[in-house]
Amino acid sequence: MLSKYDAKMAQGLAILAMVSLHLFCRGDMPMYDLHLFIGTTPALYYVGLFGDICVPIYCICAGYAQILLFDREKERYRKAQFLRVGRFLCHFWLVVCLFSLVGLLAGDPQIPGSFMDLLGNLLLFDFSYNGAWWFVLTYILLVLSAPVFIRMVKYHRWPLVFLLSGGVYFVTYLLYFHFTLPLNSPIGKWIWEQLLLFGRSQFSFLLGMLLYRSDLVQRLRQRIRPGIVRYLIVIGIPAVLFLFHCVVQSLIVAPITGSLTLLCFHLWEKPRWVEKLFLFFGRHSANIWLTHMFFYATLFPGLVYVSSSPILVYLLMLGICVAVSYGIDWTEQGIKTALAYGQTKLQKSI
Repeated sequence: MLSKYDAKMAQGLAILAMVSLHLFCRGDMPMYDLHLFIGTTPALYYVGLFGDICVPIYCICAGYAQILLFDREKERYRKAQFLRVGRFLCHFWLVVCLFSLVGLLAGDPQIPGSFMDLLGNLLLFDFSYNGAWWFVLTYILLVLSAPVFIRMVKYHRWPLVFLLSGGVYFVTYLLYFHFTLPLNSPIGKWIWEQLLLFGRSQFSFLLGMLLYRSDLVQRLRQRIRPGIVRYLIVIGIPAVLFLFHCVVQSLIVAPITGSLTLLCFHLWEKPRWVEKLFLFFGRHSANIWLTHMFFYATLFPGLVYVSSSPILVYLLMLGICVAVSYGIDWTEQGIKTALAYGQTKLQKSI
């Protein structure tokens, strides 16, 4: 069984991949000093492209966590599940409000925009402030539907569940990227898009549950002892996947590259300082996910491009996001403390 530290390190890997994807996987990169090309394409583009493992890894971690919590909490699971979703939503609303205030102070015309713009982002109907927020609603829907997936995993043969979920993924991927329904209703379009986003994400979510059920990581760790063979696997498989994705650049392979890379990551016997590094970014991963797009695309689009060095741009993005993450957590803790103090005073006065 994977530990909570394994999960946090995996989230750290996912967020580092997400930042790489959004910074480097772009058709034109005139802001960077580029020295290495594969054909006519910058090698940096392929590094960013491989970062599309981020969402599958997040979904795998979420699926693994939900079935683990289901087994531990039993009859308390459903209530605790709603409480966790509520805490996550409150955290998201705090980020929306904080950056609406920042946008207002900065004089940004798009953030907060109109009252309806603000309401649309708060209610998860319109992610006009930050495109990376699309996963907020998808994640919530995955968590709330977890009992259905858990029953599928526990009471049906895994090949059938795997094929069914994979088929849904394949169909929804094609519908999302290659076919469009002629829907005129904004609400109808929104519902259809959410269904497709859910369909694209549920396969990796279910893979996380199958990973828990099979205890595959622990079995592989026992069978492949630390040594040269494991190192070759840990290095070789991601390298092959990287080359494969350079050739097959479609996002449709992301669950394959993401799940196999994650398995290799869990097999990797990491030095202690490496573990601490991934744990650190794992603890800040949610805030980095929710805020990083503000510093290269929306609120401050040129902020991280003060250097033309890709490495410095990447490190600057992470540095800004981590600093902002501490500020968000500090604000949230302050609000909780104030509410607890107010509740105590109220109880004493009654």
